[in-house]
Amino acid sequence: MKIEIKDYCIRCGICVGLYPELYAHNFEEDKIDVLADPETPEQIERAKSSAADCAVTAIFLNQG
Repeated sequence: MKIEIKDYCIRCGICVGLYPELYAHNFEEDKIDVLADPETPEQIERAKSSAADCAVTAIFLNQG
């Protein structure tokens, strides 16, 4: 599974605050970085939760 953050992300930081193992603020490039694509069942569940929690639905999960 791959995590993709769309360009319309507003960088509010909800994902970083709730899921610091998956996301980090990149202040130099003014974006949110994906730290790791989920592999374990627990990480996949957290990634799904992060997509649901995104304020502007900018987090997408690709199965491929």
